[in-house]
Amino acid sequence: MNIRVRGISYHIDIQQELATLPNLILLHGFMGSGKQFDHLIPELKKFCNPITIDLLGHGKTEGAELHYRFSTKEQVADLTKLISEQLQIPLFLYGYSMGGRLAIQLALHRPDLYKGLILESSTFGIEGETEQQARQSLDARRSDAITGNFEGFLEDWAKMPLFNSANPAPELIDKMNEIQQNQNPFWLANSLQGFGTGTMPCVRNRLGEIPIPVQLLVGEKDSKFLHINRQMEKELREPELAVVKDAGHRVHLDQPEQLIAQLKNFIQNHR
Repeated sequence: MNIRVRGISYHIDIQQELATLPNLILLHGFMGSGKQFDHLIPELKKFCNPITIDLLGHGKTEGAELHYRFSTKEQVADLTKLISEQLQIPLFLYGYSMGGRLAIQLALHRPDLYKGLILESSTFGIEGETEQQARQSLDARRSDAITGNFEGFLEDWAKMPLFNSANPAPELIDKMNEIQQNQNPFWLANSLQGFGTGTMPCVRNRLGEIPIPVQLLVGEKDSKFLHINRQMEKELREPELAVVKDAGHRVHLDQPEQLIAQLKNFIQNHR
């Protein structure tokens, strides 16, 4: 269904509503949509009520003409309003990569809305002004590439080492490729400009403010994010770090069964 929030039509799928089970929101990564979790839903429904949301400018959710509308502040305001007014709270919040960055910001803004936070292959942001500016420049170039030659950008994106460290099932890769190809390039470019890693405020020194349990999930083959998640583990109050064997950056595609097991354990322990 679609829900209008602060002038934007957001697409949300509530997979089931059993009063005996806790709710779990799943937030996708860049160029994704709630559909990228379809293969997880049948198992998730056994121990929670899965809810997927297409983030701003992705999937079936509208975008915006100006990239400032994609900023951390604006997206946090959107989702906080949607979650607090439309869903049964408190609930569990999961985010993958870009969705994880947004989930951290949501938990810092209104921790009372959540029972626990699950972060797959995510980060607290980039430390250092020089490093942030370098990433902003990279995201600007990528933004130009998206609007200039989207098909070529997708080919280059798929070849990134970040996504080549494991071998997920071919049907899952095909599904992800289809999701990416059906995106609106203009909105994706604005998303990169407004909510790229270099633009998001670095919150490493604020992670200790999160008062709820946090499950960190990272693939053992994803060396960059493994290092980041070990740093996050030291900053959080109640961290639970799980390093998933034979997985790279996309744990939910590389090792879905292991991901489900981790989610089930975390939710049942903290519901």
